[in-house]
Amino acid sequence: MESGISNLRARRRASRALACLPVLACAVLFAGAAPAAADPFDGGRVTIVVSGRAGSSFDNAARLVAEPLSKEWGVPVVVDNRAGASGVIGAAYVAKAPPDGRTMLLGTTPYVQAPHLLRSAGYDPVASFAPVAQLFTAQLWLGVNAGLPVKTVKEFVAYAARPGSQLSFSSPGQGSTPHLNTVILMQQAGIDMLHVPYTGMPPAVMDVAAGRISSVFASYSDLLPHVQAGTLRVLASTGSARSPISPDIPTMKESGYGGFEVVGFGGLLVPAGTPAALTAKMAATVHKVLARPEIRSRLLELGFEPVDSNQQAFAALVREQNAFWAKVIQDAHVKVE
Repeated sequence: MESGISNLRARRRASRALACLPVLACAVLFAGAAPAAADPFDGGRVTIVVSGRAGSSFDNAARLVAEPLSKEWGVPVVVDNRAGASGVIGAAYVAKAPPDGRTMLLGTTPYVQAPHLLRSAGYDPVASFAPVAQLFTAQLWLGVNAGLPVKTVKEFVAYAARPGSQLSFSSPGQGSTPHLNTVILMQQAGIDMLHVPYTGMPPAVMDVAAGRISSVFASYSDLLPHVQAGTLRVLASTGSARSPISPDIPTMKESGYGGFEVVGFGGLLVPAGTPAALTAKMAATVHKVLARPEIRSRLLELGFEPVDSNQQAFAALVREQNAFWAKVIQDAHVKVE
């Protein structure tokens, strides 16, 4: 009798243990899934912050990759334009965002330059971010009004160096990349020109084409309509090699300025502290998207050269660019109030 009761009790204990198994399995499952709450591929949305206006070339590049990234990750990827203050507003916003991969910055050359131009940018270009993937490089082209009697950089410099010369150059603002490129040219060539800052790139280029300003450094896509209209002439590009965008245009180096190799960049970054495994996963998806021929072709149309890089190389590039522009800005005594 006692043996039967013992067996019954044992069976009941076994039944209760088996009944707990589904609960334990669920607990294990959700315990394993808990870290995914910070994973941008598991619900919610991802935001790419662009430190520029909607419709700008950088904005177009961000939107170009946002759609395929959204399909790859299965979550909405939206573009948030936060223009102003030499790119500081957008970069500072991302630097202070939670390090969960859901907020990315389309970091371009101005985000590296700004902390050296302003008294307080609110972020460090290197320490405040973790690199995900470089998307492209971005050369600039030296454009001049077609009415100037010059066809090469050497002729332009000689024309600017004449006694009584009053040549001018435009830019989208004090301390902008086109402004600093012209500063480098003036330092290397020993010439001086009047700086006329504008509130954006289109009017800065428009007034060169109209003959009110002599020259401007700008993207090829900004210059091309005026070149086709015959109102503007392109003399050289700023890269170390001729761009596939304009293979017939010589570089500044070919034009006699060997130290003039200035290439901008664009890439995706997240706040420092974002888990390395997460950024690696994001990087793999971005590189998959960048490998698509239609994406690369469209980037070229926007005036950008797509690149094949990795996180380590992108991080090294940011450090290199940070040091380069810090010296240029310090040597030129350029500040933005």
